[in-house]
Amino acid sequence: MSNTQIKDFVKKTALLIEKKELKNAFDSIDSFTDELHNWEITDTLNELRNNYKYMLHYLIKGTDDPQQEEIYNNLIRNTYKLTADAAEAAAMKESTELFFEKMRVFSLRPPLSMDEYAEKIKKTIDTRSLLELFEQGEEKNNRTKKNEEEHEQVITEMFYSVFVAPRANKDTITAYNRFIHDDLISADDKSMLISALMLNILHRFDVKKIFFLLDCCSHSHMNISMRAIVSLIPILQQYQKRWHLYPELISRMELLSDESYFSRRLLTAIIQFIQSRDTEKITKKLTEEILPEMMKLSPIIGKKIKLDEWMGETGMEEKNPEWQKILDDAGITDKLEEFSNLQLEGADVFHSTFSNLKSYPFFNEMSNWFLPFNLNQSQIQQFISDNEGSHDILNAIADSSFICNSDKYSFFFSIQMMPAEYRNMMSSQLGAESEQLKSLRDEELTINPNKAEDALCKQYVQDLYRFFKVFPRKSEFVDIFSFSLNYHKIEAISPIVSTPKNLKKIALYYFEKNHLTEALTAYEMLSKTEVANSEVWEKIGFSKQQLGNIEGALEAYLHAELIEDNNTWLIRRIAQCYRILKQPKDALHYYKKLERLHPNNLNIQLNIGHCFLELKEYEKALENYFKVEWIDETNTRVWRSIAWCSFLAQKFDVSQRYYKKIVESNPTAHDYLNAGHVELALGNMEQTIAHYSNSIKEIKNIRSFKALLRSDFKALEQSGVDLKIIPALLDKIQFDLE
Repeated sequence: MSNTQIKDFVKKTALLIEKKELKNAFDSIDSFTDELHNWEITDTLNELRNNYKYMLHYLIKGTDDPQQEEIYNNLIRNTYKLTADAAEAAAMKESTELFFEKMRVFSLRPPLSMDEYAEKIKKTIDTRSLLELFEQGEEKNNRTKKNEEEHEQVITEMFYSVFVAPRANKDTITAYNRFIHDDLISADDKSMLISALMLNILHRFDVKKIFFLLDCCSHSHMNISMRAIVSLIPILQQYQKRWHLYPELISRMELLSDESYFSRRLLTAIIQFIQSRDTEKITKKLTEEILPEMMKLSPIIGKKIKLDEWMGETGMEEKNPEWQKILDDAGITDKLEEFSNLQLEGADVFHSTFSNLKSYPFFNEMSNWFLPFNLNQSQIQQFISDNEGSHDILNAIADSSFICNSDKYSFFFSIQMMPAEYRNMMSSQLGAESEQLKSLRDEELTINPNKAEDALCKQYVQDLYRFFKVFPRKSEFVDIFSFSLNYHKIEAISPIVSTPKNLKKIALYYFEKNHLTEALTAYEMLSKTEVANSEVWEKIGFSKQQLGNIEGALEAYLHAELIEDNNTWLIRRIAQCYRILKQPKDALHYYKKLERLHPNNLNIQLNIGHCFLELKEYEKALENYFKVEWIDETNTRVWRSIAWCSFLAQKFDVSQRYYKKIVESNPTAHDYLNAGHVELALGNMEQTIAHYSNSIKEIKNIRSFKALLRSDFKALEQSGVDLKIIPALLDKIQFDLE
């Protein structure tokens, strides 16, 4: 049985359970497991089916059973569980996915218990402390490297044992708790347990493990708490439809929601997940816009910059203004400024750079994608011992809050490959700057005490992004970054996200990142509590307008206008909506209102003219158009409006004069077409044919031209043109064009 067939079964059966079609769900499991010959699954299925039949029997009899809802929910819970068990039983036989490969390995060679892993880890930590007392030398370096390799091997094995562990029982959770609260085990090692748990739960729902993860959200160490909270979010997304079946989880989440630190950190994580959705867009901008432009400029800059300007005493301090001019002229300055702003906002601007540096053997081990960057890592220790003076560059990497852990390892392995002279130069530069960066970071922490947890959150979300998007076997895992942007709808965290302050922040991030469908639903939720907030209604209107719901947008804008009158942006939007809805009279009312606020705005005058034109009040329309031309003689845009309006008003001489000016400047296919209409109305056949021919040449398609011409038949008739002449004119044009 293929992986695709197994996943299709799980998806189909889960949908039946969600729809509460349990009989059909049982039949689906029965059919799927027919060839498995697994008596445990068959017995469990028969037991569930019989229990369901009994429940239905008592339900139809009208028997009053206060436990009926609890029994029903347990049936649903157990049907979900059996579906997962059936899928795993099938996958264990043939699946080549990493999860089942590791399960098969551990079935032959059972892993250690969590307590045994803890003892091994603490042994390597003791050895590390002892080795620090040794004198510097080759023996110390070799023993240190060996000890760190042993430590890493234990952590890797522990990670995989948790990753593929069966559903937890009470003893399992007790062991996890001993591990996570052992003061002798580092936060980095405990973090690996959290990541392995997240992957395990995403593969298989486990109420006890989720409860433990919720407890970890309250851990006293910020690194553990933040990683647990970030890990919780995709789990809540994946299993949101079955959360209501577990009152124990609901109660625990309610308690957590009362804690201010949890609410703050959860919101920080949600914002970071929203920002992560722009990573591919940022990567595309970098690889297709900024970097290619920089590459084009490099020969030019090379000619402009003299070597002595770079190597002289003031070369690095006093930048040649000519270099800046080159960047400005090429439009690079604006792009680099945008890049810098994105970085300051916390956007993942380094993904494009470091995603190409994940081919080192280190990244062949899945667990290493979740490893916090640590200078004790064996390869780093070896590098330090082989390269004196490398501490500055490594400390700078470790202290950086802009680069995630996965990218720090990529950076380190890249440095290893560098020639020594480049490495020394980089080390001296980073060493000088690292003290300044530390000082700035300390200053930021004074201003914003939560800056450290923000940085931790950003780094871990980016680590997850690297794994789910770049890991060679990523297709074997559900992509948590493809889940819907539904953070404001997750019932489990609604006490936190539904508060006006937090909901407003989430909605704003959706809105600013152009996730308008999500922004709309979030602002609509917000509008129920912030009824008198005009900004909320404006953004509802804007989102609906951008999504094509013009009537809905107008309704929201009008609601906002009741709250805030004389808002220029709002009045213009209302007017635009009325025009799009072909209600020029109402649009005119609002453009007139705008005119009173901005009497000399030419765009408003043009739109007033357009409204009069649509109302067939041609004289009034021309008044506004001529007013625009009188105020700004260089405004060629108004010529087209004057020319067409004059044609409809049957002022053919005025229309002819303006179309002549248009044709002599920068005419389009429509300009030639309309100029031909005027000449046709005046009876000038040769000029008509000339203009129509030019229009066809611009369009490059006779059929498209004919369609445009037909759309103007009514206007031509009203101008006195006998439409019977059109076929002959078209034939003449086609003969001339052959």
